[in-house]
Amino acid sequence: MEISQGVEVIAFDWGGTLMRGSGPQDRPMVEWDQVEAVEGAAEILSALYGRFRLVVCTNAEISTAEQVRAALNRVGLGEYIETVFTPQELENARKPEKGFFHAVERALGVRSEAVLMVGDDALGDVGGAVLAGWRAVWFNPQRVAAPALQPLGDAEVTRLKELTEVLQNRRLPGADQARLWLLEQHATANLLVHVEMVAALSYQIAVWLRNSGVMVNPLLAHRGGLLHDLCKISARGGHILHGDLAADWLQARGETELAGIAATHMLFNLLEEGKRPQTWEEKIVYYADKLVENGQVVPFSRRMDALRQRYNMEQQRVDRLAEAIPVLERELTAPLGWTIEQLVERLQQSFWKGN
Repeated sequence: MEISQGVEVIAFDWGGTLMRGSGPQDRPMVEWDQVEAVEGAAEILSALYGRFRLVVCTNAEISTAEQVRAALNRVGLGEYIETVFTPQELENARKPEKGFFHAVERALGVRSEAVLMVGDDALGDVGGAVLAGWRAVWFNPQRVAAPALQPLGDAEVTRLKELTEVLQNRRLPGADQARLWLLEQHATANLLVHVEMVAALSYQIAVWLRNSGVMVNPLLAHRGGLLHDLCKISARGGHILHGDLAADWLQARGETELAGIAATHMLFNLLEEGKRPQTWEEKIVYYADKLVENGQVVPFSRRMDALRQRYNMEQQRVDRLAEAIPVLERELTAPLGWTIEQLVERLQQSFWKGN
């Protein structure tokens, strides 16, 4: 299903999303000497106008809905906007409160699943919208990682002009949906800790690579990290590898990209033609999975030592893997200009202390 399938209304945040908010904060924006639209705002609103109902949802405190519209008119955006919602019109409800979003639904006469939020606040705009049952796209022009490496929405754009294409992309399962699937497959508490760590590390690596010019989807890397071990517990005692079982399960639900990540993450797949990871997201999740040991972010060599002790592995295959891993490490670090030691150190810093 496309991200935009079934969407009737697209709600945009105002300051920082449609208009730049760098001005005197003690006066309504419409009274500022200079006001400016965010780059690409007019073009994207024009492209979406007529296909969707377009509204503005803002937490603006000193601007009324009329003043917000007047500011939008100053930069040629007001003509595209059906309605402006501020806390003043919504009984002082504010994003990310569910009451804000549900009041907007009632005013527009639509269901929650028919609304998509676009905003630059990962928590207030995106997190609040997701909790209210809306779809959400994070506008992230600064290209930063999501708080606590937990991307909450359905997609992310770094420029508004990307929104048209992104809305046509397949909608990935949300993080909560992924966790529910894991529980349905009998995931243990220990496994949940592992996949959450792998997801966070995969997401961070993908963000760094994207910011270095690599065509990679950080959200896909995150969801792939969550679901790579989907069937690890339910596959016990069977004759099918848990990666293959998860891949079949995901493929049956139309999740081809996630199925590829699950299928290729197994340790020795790196050595086998036709099974080794091919896409950036597959390579990232494969590697991130090998950096997590007992709740710690560790170098791959330390993880290998632990696996060698835990399982009876053929030494010849281990030696071949030891030769293949540096090739993958160079592929991941070359766009960043880092050594593998620097990558692991920065992952540890990002995971434990934040950016």
